[in-house]
Amino acid sequence: MLATVLGAGLAIAQVTLPTTAPTPAPSAVTPSVPDAGSPLTDLVGNLDLTTGLVLGLGLALALGAATLFFLGGAKFVNSGNVLENDARRTIFEYIQLHPGVHLRAAATQLNLSTTNVLWHLRKLEDANLVTSKKFEGYKVFYPVEGGVETKKIAIANSVLKNDNAIQILQYVNANPSAHQREIARALGVNHGTVRWHLRKLEEAMLVMPVKKEHTTHYYVSELGHQAMAGFASAVTQPMTPPPAPPAAVMPVDSDDGPFG
Repeated sequence: MLATVLGAGLAIAQVTLPTTAPTPAPSAVTPSVPDAGSPLTDLVGNLDLTTGLVLGLGLALALGAATLFFLGGAKFVNSGNVLENDARRTIFEYIQLHPGVHLRAAATQLNLSTTNVLWHLRKLEDANLVTSKKFEGYKVFYPVEGGVETKKIAIANSVLKNDNAIQILQYVNANPSAHQREIARALGVNHGTVRWHLRKLEEAMLVMPVKKEHTTHYYVSELGHQAMAGFASAVTQPMTPPPAPPAAVMPVDSDDGPFG
């Protein structure tokens, strides 16, 4: 079919753009008369055969591409058929089980190229099945279903991909009211590292800071307890409010830093 279209384009070029006829010798008797043709005719008549062939070939390629596209060469993806693709459905199911995963991690776990996963994620986002948020320098993906609660879980999962963050959360869970110096000394971790992860755990609403005099103490939130036990029930059950801390919660001033 494409060969037929190409042939038709070349034929169009040859019919539309004839070769230039030899110019007759000037006559001393007959005065020269300006050409009365239209400007378009003048332009086409001045084109040489090579230019005509190029235009004809371009037209043929355009017709061929349009024919392939509209006769089944491309399939429009919408919310009704977005999960018909096996790879895309696998990616969506993986994100449902691992809200907060980022692109490279999903590609590695599913043994797919990052380009392939990114393409399917865009289709899932267009179909309003998956959404994303930039956090910790990565764009994390999570299902749209579940709303705000799923978003909280996704961010919490993203923070807890770091082993230091997990250890700090576990220590605070076992030692309520722990403070930064105590945590650093108990875990043998740099104070700056502890401060960095406590800030991220707080942003993810996994811990609650409580200011007592000149020291900030930390408690595990309800979401933090769910993180410790796994998020399976958190997806389907409404979030309960965290227990009231022993003192009013005050903001904690700390410097951010890229600690591991």
